[in-house]
Amino acid sequence: RQRRVCRLVMRADDAAASSNATATTEAAPRRVLVVGGGRVGAYLARAFRQGDIEHVVLKMSQRAVEDPADVTRVAVRAIAEHAGARAVTTYDDLAATDIAGEDEKYFDFVFVCVKTYALKAVKEELERAGVTYGRVVLAHNGVVRPMFDEAKTTRAVMPQSWDIVETPGVGCGYDIHVKNEDKPWVMPNTANGRATSALLARCGVLSDATDEFEYLLIRKYFINSVANLLSIVGDCNCDGLLTHHQARMDALYDEMLEILREPHAAGYALAPDNFRQVVFDGLASYRDHFPSTKLDFDAGAKLEIESLNGYVCECARAQGLPCDEHSRLIDEVTALVATRDARAQI
Repeated sequence: RQRRVCRLVMRADDAAASSNATATTEAAPRRVLVVGGGRVGAYLARAFRQGDIEHVVLKMSQRAVEDPADVTRVAVRAIAEHAGARAVTTYDDLAATDIAGEDEKYFDFVFVCVKTYALKAVKEELERAGVTYGRVVLAHNGVVRPMFDEAKTTRAVMPQSWDIVETPGVGCGYDIHVKNEDKPWVMPNTANGRATSALLARCGVLSDATDEFEYLLIRKYFINSVANLLSIVGDCNCDGLLTHHQARMDALYDEMLEILREPHAAGYALAPDNFRQVVFDGLASYRDHFPSTKLDFDAGAKLEIESLNGYVCECARAQGLPCDEHSRLIDEVTALVATRDARAQI
């Protein structure tokens, strides 16, 4: 099993070549929609334009316009537009097009980069607006039940983290710093996965469509679920978690390992014998980065709970298994959110 991990490293080096081979079998995409006005959305919109995709649209929420004090949203729009992407807050804005006769509401790819609790709303909004697409790519943390057309859908697992930094007087005034950029985005080895990998590789994003996808999915899920909510309770970054909260992360890991064994048997079958070390080494690679859920908490935003530790609890209930560690963590975070929101009302 440990050899499989080595093969994944080797496959990353070959990802661009294999993706380019896939790209030659179909026309290069011309129209890409990125839904989600956060760090991932800005990163992708910029990458697609730098990869010479002709029409890149970044769909942001209305609050990006209503709250100019939201530095992240301001930066996201600036980065996307500086790269040549078009930022919109409503699909009605797509009515203007520079190409006569082109369907401005059809996209070769739609990348959905929102929090998991917003996925259903995004799907409904696309349908109401009459937006159609060849493929939809779901780029998010956690695990949720399928809700888009599965024949057109692929899931992407991203090993990176993104931090927006101010660069006064340089470019648009903002930039994105990427951690773990040397690790590939991964998709399942399906037609949709291979086409997505080819597009990302064409635009300079290391990527791979791999038979090991189910393993890589649970690897990232374990990292997120031992760290994201706990970083709120501990009020710390990834380095702080490893320094001060290792025992509790071990307890979360052990409980999760048993609960997800049956629902994710395909991923477990590919996991190396040193999976625990792989998970915590992966967490250590993020160093001083604050998990996205911690950043959301500090920003006063809604949190992804159901698709992270909440999913472990859901799987435990379905199997009649105890889930004390994850339930307790969720209760603590829920209480902290209630306190945070109450203070905001004062």
